[in-house]
Amino acid sequence: MQDRRALSLKAHQSESYLPLGCKLSSRSPSVDTSPRPNSPVFRTGSEPTLSPALVRRVSSDARAGEALRGSDSQLCPKPPPKPCKAPLLQPPPSPSTWLNSEANYCELNPAFATGGDRGARPPLFAHDSYVELLTAKQNGVPGPRHSGTNYLILDNDGAGPGEAPATQMDQGQQEDEGEFVLPRLETASSFRPNDFESKLLPAENKPLEMAMLKRVKELFTSKDPKAIAQHMLSTDCMVARILAVSEETRRNMGVSSGLELLTLPYGHQLRLDIIERHNTMAIGIAVDILGCTSTLEDRAATLNRIIQVAVELKDSMGDLYSFSAIMKALEMPQITRLEKTWTALRHQYTQTAILYEKQLKPFSKMLHEGRESMCVPPNKISVPLLLPLVTLMERQAVTFEGTDMWEKNDESCEIMLNHLATGRLMAETADSYRMNAERILEGFQPDEEMSEIFKTEFQMRLLWGSKGAQVNQTERYEKFNQILTALSRKLEPPPVKQAEL
Repeated sequence: MQDRRALSLKAHQSESYLPLGCKLSSRSPSVDTSPRPNSPVFRTGSEPTLSPALVRRVSSDARAGEALRGSDSQLCPKPPPKPCKAPLLQPPPSPSTWLNSEANYCELNPAFATGGDRGARPPLFAHDSYVELLTAKQNGVPGPRHSGTNYLILDNDGAGPGEAPATQMDQGQQEDEGEFVLPRLETASSFRPNDFESKLLPAENKPLEMAMLKRVKELFTSKDPKAIAQHMLSTDCMVARILAVSEETRRNMGVSSGLELLTLPYGHQLRLDIIERHNTMAIGIAVDILGCTSTLEDRAATLNRIIQVAVELKDSMGDLYSFSAIMKALEMPQITRLEKTWTALRHQYTQTAILYEKQLKPFSKMLHEGRESMCVPPNKISVPLLLPLVTLMERQAVTFEGTDMWEKNDESCEIMLNHLATGRLMAETADSYRMNAERILEGFQPDEEMSEIFKTEFQMRLLWGSKGAQVNQTERYEKFNQILTALSRKLEPPPVKQAEL
């Protein structure tokens, strides 16, 4: 009778009262003939088992087969000890024991399941915290672990004590080969006019030397528009780091192309260089029209040639960056006010004038509205527009009466978002621009002097002189804007009643 009552009592006990390591059987208690566990101690309360693989030892005064219930004041004189934070003094179990144990089902180390020497290591125990572990690892010292779980993804000291030092050295070499290199933040411009070695310019020169302007004019007129466009594209690809990017430069950038770097926060200096080159080219083209022509016919011929180069950049080269620089020069107020010059262009070069008005100007407007993908197939673009994107990223403040398309248009927000979306696509497909540029420039043989006059350092030295090229960018542009205005008024004086330009 007592045995039956004991079995009934044990059947109604909660799982908390089950002996350690024992599972609740689905069979009836009357037919339960499974052997009892080795430990006679019953578990009390809802505290989970801290170490299912190891059996906690308690005082030998506890009576076998009797549950310890705190509510009945039947606790044993010496309660079970708390888990110790110090490493266990007892030797770890054999590999055959812990590999087959259910205690290892949650291990995150896949090496345990694969076997081998490394998989045969039992879990390690230590008392240091995880913060100390990370600090030790940053200092190059492998730190101990806090728990029995071996997080291999957090450990680089995967070699056990018994492994040979040569294996550890091989692992260190592999880690060094795949080590991430922090990109270098550029703080100085890649354009160094005073360090530029030129075959056309002397060591020191004054701004706008007439002899040098005539020499540049001769080189410009001696080549056909397509050859000029090829030289411009080649230089643009170097500046934007699309072509001829060394492995060291890639490592310093952290990316493989300058088109990706332009969209990143630490691409600030490259964006400034892109703006510098664009403005310098536009000013140089304006100087070619205003300062290197003596007659009306010369100015009309110069306009005709510049427009032809723009057509080649757009159609043959796919260089939208230099194309936009030419269009910016032709749309400067100092150039558009030359009514006699534009009239002479329509009379002498009618087809070029129609091409400019009906194709180039609408095309340029679509580009600056962010509709680049709608007007040019992607496989024909070698250098994207670039300037609206870098201007947006470098603009320090919003100007409500600005000159940019997104600041004076009813669809300004949509235009700005279009440029940002174009920049994201540009970074994702940077490699396609490189392949397009290589295909377009295949077999191109650059002329040394022609290549030099399209380098940004040469143009800076030519326009501002060896000393003025080092002056602040904003100050240089403001002064040259006044020079262009004076040249324009000298060529075609305004009527007496016309207001200031």
